[in-house]
Amino acid sequence: MYVEGWNVHRVIRPARLANAVVERLLLRILEGEFPPGTDLPPEAALAAEFAVSRTILREALKALEEKRVLRIRHGRGTTVRPKAEWNLLDPLVLSVQLDYESSPALIEELGEVRTALLTLMAELAARRIYPSQREQLTAALERMRAAAQEPIPFHEAALAFTRTLAEAAGNEVARCVIETIDVPHGGQDDEQSKLAEAMKLRLLLAEAVHATVAAGPGAPAGSVPAPASAASAAASNPAGPLAPGAQSLRQGQVSTVPLNRHGLRAPAPVQSARV
Repeated sequence: MYVEGWNVHRVIRPARLANAVVERLLLRILEGEFPPGTDLPPEAALAAEFAVSRTILREALKALEEKRVLRIRHGRGTTVRPKAEWNLLDPLVLSVQLDYESSPALIEELGEVRTALLTLMAELAARRIYPSQREQLTAALERMRAAAQEPIPFHEAALAFTRTLAEAAGNEVARCVIETIDVPHGGQDDEQSKLAEAMKLRLLLAEAVHATVAAGPGAPAGSVPAPASAASAAASNPAGPLAPGAQSLRQGQVSTVPLNRHGLRAPAPVQSARV
């Protein structure tokens, strides 16, 4: 099924037809066709425009109401709610915004949340991790390293790394939030150079998280330094070598790396934030 308008080559494979209507309506709202506070056209007109039944259309409108994008008042029409009221962590709402609105502020905020949560989980895991979980975390990191040039296996390994970290930290809420904001790459319309850079940055952050966990609870700053060589990295980190430049999050030397549709984007050239 092809969706006209924003990209005639992008294929939508919704679980149900209503999902395609939801995405198209949301896109038109984000583009300003239906600004916050305005009413949508009557159901009959929208159903005809999207070439769907009124039952399908109502299902789509109901879904957007549940995401707090719309307010349905029976007998009084359907109104677009202010964006401040939207459920921004709804996967579809978040995905459409990241893909098609390209809001730098949203990307920055997601990056701050992701880095903070990963830092928290790394600190918790350093105190609570079991030997079997340590092995799983290292194995997932090794898979990320091995798949550094293969987007799909890399993404799967990165998800396994995050899940294992969350289990070791004992915080499933943090895992759910991070997996929600880790929007997978789209694949067919991505620039390979940008995707490769995003994967590289995500691997560096995983290396830093792994180093924090490996350092253990209460380790003094500088206990896991940035390695000057593979040999020194192996000596300072028995769980495995770090990528060049990777350090323990506890040292405060890892830049805040905001999230984009691939997972990460490059940090500002001269800015570094304590995490």
